Amino acid sequence: MQEYKLNPGTGCTVGVVHVSGGILFFKNRDLQREHLVNKLTVFQSNPEVYALKGINLKAEELKGISIGVNKHKICVANTHVVATEDVAYDVLCEALLSQARERRDVPQIVGDFMRHNAVQGGRILVSSPGWTYLVEVYRKAYRIQEIETDIAITNSFSLLPNGAEMPEIWKRSSDNRLEVANTMIKEIDDIDGLKSMLRSHIPEKGDLSICNHREDGGGTESSHIIQVKGDYVAWSSLVGYPCKHDYNTVQLFQE
Repeated sequence: MQEYKLNPGTGCTVGVVHVSGGILFFKNRDLQREHLVNKLTVFQSNPEVYALKGINLKAEELKGISIGVNKHKICVANTHVVATEDVAYDVLCEALLSQARERRDVPQIVGDFMRHNAVQGGRILVSSPGWTYLVEVYRKAYRIQEIETDIAITNSFSLLPNGAEMPEIWKRSSDNRLEVANTMIKEIDDIDGLKSMLRSHIPEKGDLSICNHREDGGGTESSHIIQVKGDYVAWSSLVGYPCKHDYNTVQLFQE
């Protein structure tokens, strides 16, 4: 079995919750202390796409998309598993947002991208009201699974072989955030409930919680919620720890 290496200090909690009339798509982005100091929270916006730029954790540069939505109401976000010299999975997220117009486009875009690229290890959630895909990539390998329920993902593969060697604290963090999120989303029926989950400190404020406060100074860098209900598409976000800041909301793709 191949060995994987987690870039120490990386995380992220991503997911989708189905609510009356649409979906809430979310990401808490967790980064290392040096990325927080560099304040690499950069949005890009045009008539087709609204997105948070990704960070290539190996090259330490802005690349691709971390979370975003396009005018066709397709949402994309990722979590980190393996740091390599390969193409950042954020670039695949950018390809999905720029090219996907409907459900059937997703497997084709992923397959075409993977035929031409070796990719860092990551997990990608692609969702729109009515359907969701989980995509996992590592080097030239990838897997796609259709998801029919609410779901949260963290930093361990579930579709690809999962032989990651990581510090015990990061494995515990990934496992705990996943367990807490998948428990709490069962009770979420509106954006306020989701905000409460993204501010969660279960079992305590620190490395293990969804609102991630790390001893090394890293942790949750920003938090994002995309609301899609009928023709309404909005982005609620904050920079910093969700427990210490309020979300600001902007409506997108207005005619």
